Amino acid sequence: MFKFYTVILSVLIFNIGLPLSAAEYSADILKAYWESKSSKMACDLTQPIPNYGEAFFSIRPEQPLQFGIYQLSSPRLEVGEANLSALPAPWRHEFTHLKTYPVYIDQQAQTQYLSVFGADAEAMINVLLSTEFPTFTYINTHQGTKVEDVRVSVSAINFVQPYKNFMACRQQLLPYTMATLQDKVVYFAEKSTQVNVQSQANFVKIAQYMQEMPASKLVIASDTHIVGKRDAKLFKPRAKKVVKFLVKQGINKSRISIQSSFSTAVLQDKNNTFRVHIFGPDVLKMFWYHKGSIKLTRKERQYLDLVALYMQYQTKPLIIKSHTDGMGRRAKNQVVSQKRGDAVKLYLQKQGVPAEKVVVRAYGERKPVASNRTRKGQAKNRRVELRFAR
Repeated sequence: MFKFYTVILSVLIFNIGLPLSAAEYSADILKAYWESKSSKMACDLTQPIPNYGEAFFSIRPEQPLQFGIYQLSSPRLEVGEANLSALPAPWRHEFTHLKTYPVYIDQQAQTQYLSVFGADAEAMINVLLSTEFPTFTYINTHQGTKVEDVRVSVSAINFVQPYKNFMACRQQLLPYTMATLQDKVVYFAEKSTQVNVQSQANFVKIAQYMQEMPASKLVIASDTHIVGKRDAKLFKPRAKKVVKFLVKQGINKSRISIQSSFSTAVLQDKNNTFRVHIFGPDVLKMFWYHKGSIKLTRKERQYLDLVALYMQYQTKPLIIKSHTDGMGRRAKNQVVSQKRGDAVKLYLQKQGVPAEKVVVRAYGERKPVASNRTRKGQAKNRRVELRFAR
């Protein structure tokens, strides 16, 4: 058996070239062990490899299984070629085939990872359960010159019970990452404080995640804060509804804060802070014009940019109601009214809103909201109203 095993190794070494020196690493047969670490956000199964580092299985929410080895202290050489094979245990006499797996190399300043993912990583579980030894072979190079042939064997000894613990962890692993739940937008219907069903489902997931992360917090801010004081009057009661829902899911109120807009610190904290956006269209519905004007100001374009974002969520069309004051000829006012509505629609189309989702209704001077006998009343009548479907 020893001679046959030597032949196999010789073939492997021949296939990857003849380096100047060779190094072999593996856990002692009598001392090899596996250790599992479990949480709802990560499952890890590791085996220490003396004088080298560790072999590991690792899985995170929404990521494939990873199997690999990493070297605790890199010799500052480059890995030129790498392969993974399943070899028989030293005490086994049979050997039927030699299958190799492509290896992903992640070389860092102080260490290096050699890994396989997904189906290949799952295959290594079956290899170990069959008491075979996954074996990494690779070449260290320096400035393109082969320096060292390295062989790292992962032992199947004492694998079964820690593997069972690892599988139990995988079964209770959260199905989503923090990144998936980050920057969720709660879209409110006009004049409503009701949290929609989709947002409620997202908050249930966020609450589950926060319960597993005691140091995490959540910040609620308004996506329409540029409007100013008018926005705050509607934003605060909506934000409080979100807080109330999260508290019902078991999140302490002290971990939730409400801000008009996200601070720089909150935006930079990607690991411990959830950001929730409140978006209500109410403050974006009215636009006023100077006499005869159809131009949109810079601020109005900013508001319409937000309207375009809101319309990505809407399935029903947006109604644009365009009006003028009662001064001048009725026919001319009707034309101005139509042009104002069309200008708003065209801008929204340029921001990606389909034409069929925007309907213009030009009323001219027919529906005043104030008296046309005063300049103040005339200014109120020169307007475009956006009506959002509920």
